[in-house]
Amino acid sequence: MDKKSKKELAKQGLHLIDKWLDYQTYIKEIPGVAIGIFVEDEIIFQKEYGYADLENKIKLNNSHLFRIASHSKLFTATAIMKLYHQGKLSIDDKVSKYLPWFTSEKDLHLEHIRIQHLLTHSSGISRDGITAHWYNFNFPELEEIISQVKDGITFFDTSEILKYSNFGFTLLGLIIEAISGQSYHEYIKKEILEPLEMNHTVTDINDSNIEQHAIGYKIKYPKKERKPFPHVSAKVMNAATGLSSTVEDMIKFYQAHMYGNEILFPDYIKREMQRIQFKTKIADRGLGFSITNLGDKMIVGHSGGYPGFITRSGLNQDDKIIIVVLTNAINGPALTLLMGIYKIIDKIWKDKEKFELKDDEVFLDMKEIVGFYESDWGTSLFSQIGSKLVVIGPGDENPGEFMQIFEHKDNNKFTIPTDAPFDSPGEDIEFIDDVDGEKAFIDSHKGKNTRFDFNY
Repeated sequence: MDKKSKKELAKQGLHLIDKWLDYQTYIKEIPGVAIGIFVEDEIIFQKEYGYADLENKIKLNNSHLFRIASHSKLFTATAIMKLYHQGKLSIDDKVSKYLPWFTSEKDLHLEHIRIQHLLTHSSGISRDGITAHWYNFNFPELEEIISQVKDGITFFDTSEILKYSNFGFTLLGLIIEAISGQSYHEYIKKEILEPLEMNHTVTDINDSNIEQHAIGYKIKYPKKERKPFPHVSAKVMNAATGLSSTVEDMIKFYQAHMYGNEILFPDYIKREMQRIQFKTKIADRGLGFSITNLGDKMIVGHSGGYPGFITRSGLNQDDKIIIVVLTNAINGPALTLLMGIYKIIDKIWKDKEKFELKDDEVFLDMKEIVGFYESDWGTSLFSQIGSKLVVIGPGDENPGEFMQIFEHKDNNKFTIPTDAPFDSPGEDIEFIDDVDGEKAFIDSHKGKNTRFDFNY
């Protein structure tokens, strides 16, 4: 059998990924989810699930904007590194070099803070200041930022601990303005969005784009409906948390950070941004990027949390894979969905021989039997990957780990694998035509399992 590329192997898992995402959106009652998967040189999967507007039953589509919140920090860090590449700053420069008001008689630690400390969240300064904007939705203006600096904003010395700081990235946005002579919005648009043709990304929410946004929702409690959040501007804190975007635009951004192109800057800048600059027991940081290790895999990316929106995205350079997950709920499981997608694809890559057609094996098209089935014991999702029938529990948050690969026996019979010790290994399941003409399957454990359909 011809060897398939990683991209072609990943495509074999798209039916399983699609149906798993569909069920996750349904069972967790997530208002809306937008997904994008890029491998090697193309977007192999892009789809939306659920609603942009629950009240008016407006289905989510690929043009709806999501508040990407702290993903904004990646754009800000990218802008800083463009200025660094152009020789207009050093990341070892003190913040006060560009913001002369960044000094306080009450807070002598400020004089130690450099641009690199802000980029790595190691400056020791306040997370958000004292304006309680995540509660009252009234983000500060520049005058309030300056006033807080004068009153003192550090809690630790530089490089003492990892202390995540929206305040710090707000300062980086102001440094960009000071050096470039442009507003943060103008600079990001001209230097990042336009070169990458990110035509659906905005640096602030306003009357011209508010209708393009999906509505963000509060927590769903049992027996209660979700309530919407208001759309609010992050004002001077846009550099930390204010941008809105789409799946396709976010993939374009990550493509520019893949090695092998100089759309924004050379690879040596990208490597510097994506290597561990500040390491702790629970989190590693690059310059702007968060760094997550999954065994032998490293994902660089970011998360985002804004009132009504939870988002997650990441890039693995070795596998040349980008995954973007956008949700419009304050408890949207964006990280769970990203990890689930990645682990399904990674399992297909690692176990590719198991899905190949053997020399004495006849390929069986299983489109009539794949899909959801239910019994009193729960729901199963069957899919075909390569030549094999696989099954997962669609409610599982780590579907790659618990995927079972069945061997075809004859006709519509398949043998349960031996690595499923509690699920009748070595015994058979058989797919049959049910009384209503739909497929069902029989096993010795749960009896008859019938087709399962759902709408939301």
